[in-house]
Amino acid sequence: MLSAWADRGHAQASAVALSGSTNATIAAARNLPASPVWAVYYGTAAQTNLDQLASSFNVIVIEADPGTDTPNFTPAQITALKAHGAKVLSYLNVGACETWRTYWTTVPAGFVSCRANHSAQLGQYSGYSNEYWMNVGNAAYQNLIVNYVAPQLASTGVDGFMLDNFEIVGHGKNADEGPCDAKCAQGGLDLVAQLRTKFPNASIVLNAAPTSAISGSSGGISFPMLVDGDFAEQVFLPSLDSSLLQALQTWKHTEAQLPRSTFFTGSLDYVSSCSATSNARGGWKASVAAGLSPAIATSALDQVCWWPFLPAAVSN
Repeated sequence: MLSAWADRGHAQASAVALSGSTNATIAAARNLPASPVWAVYYGTAAQTNLDQLASSFNVIVIEADPGTDTPNFTPAQITALKAHGAKVLSYLNVGACETWRTYWTTVPAGFVSCRANHSAQLGQYSGYSNEYWMNVGNAAYQNLIVNYVAPQLASTGVDGFMLDNFEIVGHGKNADEGPCDAKCAQGGLDLVAQLRTKFPNASIVLNAAPTSAISGSSGGISFPMLVDGDFAEQVFLPSLDSSLLQALQTWKHTEAQLPRSTFFTGSLDYVSSCSATSNARGGWKASVAAGLSPAIATSALDQVCWWPFLPAAVSN
């Protein structure tokens, strides 16, 4: 999750016609609450109260990467997070690759690491010295994410994935950083379709999906049918970003017209500390008034803010 996300060349939100067939089977296990009480937490299990986290939120995004010797959560702790019916999703960076991930350098035979895949690297992510934009249309990179990284995450017991930096599919070929031409953009949609095929029961939520993806398809299936949620960062705080809000509402309106039961559309905003209750409450109320599902956190995402205005979480 990158809290400094900015809208780089995204299509302006507008009514967009769907292309491709909507005849995709949506497994009931994929469904997220339409209006979840949700949280994003990238700290360790030891740094928070697992039972309180599990009972306070019904969608929880964590860092489940088991690639290090000391993962943030063990499979048993992820099971504990799900004890009250919460859906637990793992962070999965698809638009960029971090140099501290084990798969930046070390992968099994048959895969190409991010560092070795020079043809997929699209330049350093500005402001992040340990992260590089990746061409989501590159076959070797798709293979790495779909058939190595995602299965590792799934093996921990999470219910699905939050795909970060998905905005890359809207960058365009002339973007100042992370340029992504039409082939690259279609590759991003295809990568998600591959994840959907491999994990039919997994919930897939996009961060910063451009509205241009709404009219896309992969394998004859309209792209919006392949995913289960969408959100953006810094929509209401420190001030309203009307273009982000409009894009989110376009996604929500589009998904509401499709033959599916629920779709989660949210906002993730940041405050200076968990003591900034007044500011957090203002951002929360603005999100709810706009028809979105809010989450308010500190930008480091390494602690859970137990806001006094949190509503009670209810299971699916």
